[in-house]
Amino acid sequence: QHLIMCSEDQTRYFKEHYGKDAVTIPTAINLPNTTENNPSEILSAFKIERGKYFLFLARLINDKNPDYLIKAFNDASTQGYQLVIAGNNPSAPEYVKGLHEWAENNPDIIFTDAVYGQDKEQLLRNAFAFCIPSTIEGLSISLLEAMSYKLPIIASDIAANKEVLDDDKALWCQPEDVVSLKDAIETAINNPQKFYATVDANFAKVRDNYTWQKVAEKYIKYLESIV
Repeated sequence: QHLIMCSEDQTRYFKEHYGKDAVTIPTAINLPNTTENNPSEILSAFKIERGKYFLFLARLINDKNPDYLIKAFNDASTQGYQLVIAGNNPSAPEYVKGLHEWAENNPDIIFTDAVYGQDKEQLLRNAFAFCIPSTIEGLSISLLEAMSYKLPIIASDIAANKEVLDDDKALWCQPEDVVSLKDAIETAINNPQKFYATVDANFAKVRDNYTWQKVAEKYIKYLESIV
């Protein structure tokens, strides 16, 4: 029996709970093409201000905590910054409706629905920061993508996120905690120079460990070991 997990956290979980050994091979991304012309008009279509928005890019589900992020953003002193919620969840319309209701009195919270291709690239390229306040993650592709676009990160202090981000390379919050998330948002706005000092190291970590070339080499080595 051969099991592959995308994070060390998952590998430990399967060993502890099921007594099964697994090999960790992470998810992978393509590094952004910084020279490619992008005709996406998503920023103008939603009146999103370049370089002045926090980006949440994920399915709209409980585990990823977009509700806590919206509440924290409502409570924070955001000084003209926006929060862009990029994602959907057709299987849970009542939950998504609730998110819109929590945000309805704040014109700085913008829902774009799910984004792909050039629209997603445009949002990643022009954000102020990326937010991943999840309670549970495997190994987030969106997080790796944000790091590859040199976005500073606000992240929940869960094992899956800490596997990718070093302790001093993110603003950490507790999952399902509006106050600590609010504090992280305000810290990012009030001290952007320190916040942005992390981005080159995070980009290098993705480049050196999570590109398709690097991950494919791990798969090849693993397959050769079991043949």
